[in-house]
Amino acid sequence: MARAVIAAAVLLAAVAVVVVLVGGGDSGDTTSADETDLQTVSFQEPEDPGPDPFTKPADVEGDREVELPASGSGSQQPFGGSGSNRVCDRDKLIRFLRRNPAVMREWARVLGIRPTFRAVKKYIAKLHPVTLTRDTQVTNHGYKNGRAVPFQAILQAGTAVLVDKYGVPVVRCFCGNPLGPAVFVPTAKCNACPPNYKPPRQCKYGRKGNYDETYYRRDYYTNGDYDEVFIRRSRRGRYNDCYEAYPDPPVVRIVDVFRAPPPEPEPPPTPTTTTPTPPPQSGGLQCDPPRSQLEAEQCAAQRGEAPENTPVPEPAPEPEPTPGICNDGQDNEGVPGLIDGDDPNCQ
Repeated sequence: MARAVIAAAVLLAAVAVVVVLVGGGDSGDTTSADETDLQTVSFQEPEDPGPDPFTKPADVEGDREVELPASGSGSQQPFGGSGSNRVCDRDKLIRFLRRNPAVMREWARVLGIRPTFRAVKKYIAKLHPVTLTRDTQVTNHGYKNGRAVPFQAILQAGTAVLVDKYGVPVVRCFCGNPLGPAVFVPTAKCNACPPNYKPPRQCKYGRKGNYDETYYRRDYYTNGDYDEVFIRRSRRGRYNDCYEAYPDPPVVRIVDVFRAPPPEPEPPPTPTTTTPTPPPQSGGLQCDPPRSQLEAEQCAAQRGEAPENTPVPEPAPEPEPTPGICNDGQDNEGVPGLIDGDDPNCQ
């Protein structure tokens, strides 16, 4: 009898523990809260991949720095306030998942998207690279034995993540891990937290206000335009005190976020009318060059010229003078010394 009572008490206690774990919060993930180790929260620095990362690092070293507050004497620190200066490279994440289809399918399952490469690459292309500006608790996921293993984690400020169309962090880029909403348990122990650590106020992420429907109004944006609109608008968004959009992230080149419109058809070429040069008439007059002396003379006559090699006619001889008083060698006028042409009457 005593043993039966003890067994019943143990069973009730086990049921109570499960109820507490499930009631601790809604992870919003495909993994239920009772499968998650809620008794420990892991503190992760920006370049700490954590246990069993999903992918190789899917980020790159950035080149942005920000001014420290006045107490920092004008020195510089990495973009995002602390940690490393890393920025998500979406193409690196897409390439890794394409080469590892089993990992891709489990990664997609956690995030609730279709486990096909086409759906995954399109989903990643529309995520936005940001840098956390405060310590943020999430449900992180490692990849072990072909399955996603959820665990609670606090991502330190300065961590590079990707946010979805609602502005919610969904991927940690240094390890490629998919992320879900945090499950808060007041009695959970913090693993690797700094001494006397007190987590900051957490951002209240939600699934309201689709950024695509709110920010984008045209029919087509290039991938660079898509990033620029988010960067500009997120400065005044509801999560601008939770993270900061990276100002010049690597542009996605593998897939277009929007389908480009077809090119406009080119106008037909304007027809040009040219007068063809008539071929030379074999039976007619040919002047350039003439084919014979006769043709040259005919061409010259047509132009009003004397043809080349045409002989010039001899001038006509002067007529012989008629014998008379002006050419008989006598003085017929009686003027001494004047005969023929010298006589005034003969000039």
